[in-house]
Amino acid sequence: MKFIIKSKDIKISQDLNLYIEKRIGKLGKFLEDINPELIEAIIEFEKIIGRQKQGEIFEAHINLQFPGKFFRSEVRGENFFSMIDDAKEELEIEIIKHKTKKETLFIRGARSFKKLYGISPLA
Repeated sequence: MKFIIKSKDIKISQDLNLYIEKRIGKLGKFLEDINPELIEAIIEFEKIIGRQKQGEIFEAHINLQFPGKFFRSEVRGENFFSMIDDAKEELEIEIIKHKTKKETLFIRGARSFKKLYGISPLA
């Protein structure tokens, strides 16, 4: 998996880079059928300038793309590490939903094929 980390008005530490690669890299187990060299994770951080009563608020955009599909997660928060965890969970849910949808369509197609050609009357 290829990681591209961008930041706007923020310095990203080496610890955060390693954490991103560790956490987002775990999403590769859900994409086993895709060549890992074709998967690209683009992570963008920016500081939200506005009227906060206290603390700073940051925004993270994580794009996970590979041939034929694109997943995106947007998270706001005060802590980079918790934002990465939340975004990973969102992307994980989207990937699982996509995989089950693909499998369901395949099974539905197989059933209609069986009915059409009379292979199985129970299909």
